Amino acid sequence: MITTRSTRPAHRSLKALATAGAAAVVVGLVPAAAGAQASAAAAQPAAVVSTAKAPAAAAARSYTYLQFKKNKKDPSNSRLSLIHVRQISPDKTRSYVLDSWRAGSGLGDAKNAKRKVGQNPCQTNVGWLPSGDYKIEYFKNNFAGTINGIVWKLQDKRCKANGKKGTKRDALFIHSEMKSNGRQGSSERTRWDGNGDYKSAGCIKLKPSDIRELKGYRSNFPKPTRLYVS
Repeated sequence: MITTRSTRPAHRSLKALATAGAAAVVVGLVPAAAGAQASAAAAQPAAVVSTAKAPAAAAARSYTYLQFKKNKKDPSNSRLSLIHVRQISPDKTRSYVLDSWRAGSGLGDAKNAKRKVGQNPCQTNVGWLPSGDYKIEYFKNNFAGTINGIVWKLQDKRCKANGKKGTKRDALFIHSEMKSNGRQGSSERTRWDGNGDYKSAGCIKLKPSDIRELKGYRSNFPKPTRLYVS
């Protein structure tokens, strides 16, 4: 079960610590694919650098990724987390949750969860996105289309049905409901009305204030290039 208990104070503290380069508590396990990035960095020959160049070297050995944890008891109350991974020695990495937000995917919620509505990743425009490793194809601050504003475009992904590849899910984004300029509009798809808006046709949705927070981390941390869904 995914808890909905607020952990905002801890995340704010971790952000401050990470920005200052201080140590923080290690959280969770790095997904295997994400760990491969760190292993590749560790395999590179160590270079002797001056104190002035040390921050740049450290930055080259760190990265972030996004993690989406599905909540079967309420798909509209799942969690999207931003994880920071630091290479602290040639054979050791540490991962930190920089922040975590409520997020939804698919048309499921607490009321229809027992009927597993929205929990079939092969059901286009209804089910949540398939589990797995996604490449983040691009970020747009002022996207204009069926969805608008702040978006991260995800690669297409085929679901699995009875152990075989099934429906190809496409047009998958991380987004909210806003106008292309980031402001709230008057139409339903540009206006956030409440918890019901966490539902989607398969995309990952955040409320406007949370997606702006996620975007804000781009200023001080490496930009995420992968999303891990489970």
